[in-house]
Amino acid sequence: MMIKTVSQYLGFILGIIYGLVFRLISDVEYLDGYYNVYSITFIWIIPTLIGLFPIMFSSSKLYLSPLKLVLYPIITICLFLITTLVTGLEDFFCLLIIGIPFFIAAGVVGILLGAYMKDKINNKRIYSIFLLPLILNPAENLIPNKSEEFKVEHSIIINKNRADIFPNLLEVQTINEKQYGNGFFQIIGIPQPINSKMYNDGENSYRIGYFTDNFKLYESIDQSIENEFVSFQIHLDKSHLRNQPTDIHLVKSDYFKFGKISYKLIEVDTNKTKVILSCDYLLNSKMNFYANFWAEKIISDFEKRLLKSIKINIES
Repeated sequence: MMIKTVSQYLGFILGIIYGLVFRLISDVEYLDGYYNVYSITFIWIIPTLIGLFPIMFSSSKLYLSPLKLVLYPIITICLFLITTLVTGLEDFFCLLIIGIPFFIAAGVVGILLGAYMKDKINNKRIYSIFLLPLILNPAENLIPNKSEEFKVEHSIIINKNRADIFPNLLEVQTINEKQYGNGFFQIIGIPQPINSKMYNDGENSYRIGYFTDNFKLYESIDQSIENEFVSFQIHLDKSHLRNQPTDIHLVKSDYFKFGKISYKLIEVDTNKTKVILSCDYLLNSKMNFYANFWAEKIISDFEKRLLKSIKINIES
């Protein structure tokens, strides 16, 4: 009875193990650049193959139903993602990024490949398909990434003059949770700003932006025109990042690079100023269109909430 039960769910187990092996390989330091989490192979090919396991390795009755041909690959992907979360290999934000293409790939497997693959199970050569990532990922790295610059910009009207506002952009007053709000990205673990302070080391002035989870950004002033404009350059090598998958695989990676964060002040009236906050960043990958979808959403959410909080603090 136990053997029969194991046989029935063997595909799920093998699929999870298969995915974990390649996920762990991506963390091997000397393989960095050959096998990585945010490659086309890992994002699309690995979930496709994970989804094949319950079709090819479980009992034949498991995939007699067309519904199961779609459902079981998706269940296997879901179990794999939960396992990476529980083991600390991924956090909620990483799961959000890879989860969407993973589930799409799994669904496609069931709809398009399920019926075809089950008829090929007796052909032992078909199992060599699970070695594809060992070939495709190194081959993928022969194709150079595409580097693109992006900008996200938002503005707000603050009922104060520029002279009153400008110092509060250099040193942002403490922002409480009620001011900033608790949205979707905050729920899944994106740090929210607390305040920022200016310092001087005797030679240069710099700013540290303090965030929740002990996340700190070191910023140097790139350009400043009093009461009109100021821009900051972020230095990740001097910043204090979290030891979490999001920071390790994204913030510290070569795929995403912060450019400048700048504020521009435009006088609307004597005691009314338009404050424009913009963030420049660089994406360097083979999937910039997908990466920018998330980068734009997160930075846009951050800018809107930060500007609203600054307005509340300055006007109150």
